[in-house]
Amino acid sequence: MASNKVVFSVLLIVVVSMLVATATMAEYHHQDQVVYTPGQLCQPGMGYPMYPLPRCRALVKRQCVGRGTAAAEQVRRDCCRQLAAIDDSWCRCEAISHMLGGIYRELGAPDVGHPMAEVFRGCRRGDIEHAAASLPAFCNVDIPNGVGGVCYWLARSGY
Repeated sequence: MASNKVVFSVLLIVVVSMLVATATMAEYHHQDQVVYTPGQLCQPGMGYPMYPLPRCRALVKRQCVGRGTAAAEQVRRDCCRQLAAIDDSWCRCEAISHMLGGIYRELGAPDVGHPMAEVFRGCRRGDIEHAAASLPAFCNVDIPNGVGGVCYWLARSGY
């Protein structure tokens, strides 16, 4: 009974976050002019670097396998600085998603797959996606297109 309530609550949060993300990413027209379209601005090389967040790549890999060392503190600070340096807060989740795709390509893993599938030894796809999607909350940086500092696309990953 309690697990049904938890599942329902999680599904409700996912649906609401998807609706909010869809509504906020839509084009808004005012007298036949586009007022703001963050989706068009959030492209590699425009809203964020072509190779985004190199220190965050290292951090999410470490988080995925549960490693925490003193050296990781510098990696965390560097990652958070890189994430905060993306001027347009609308583009932060898109940059993280692009970074995650780059990690998959570097490891020879497909871009999509089952959350329990291992991406590399000791790291499941769902775990690395959760670590990546949670970076804004972890770094305490603003994202207008997520819930509780977690990127909206985590809901799409099935985790």
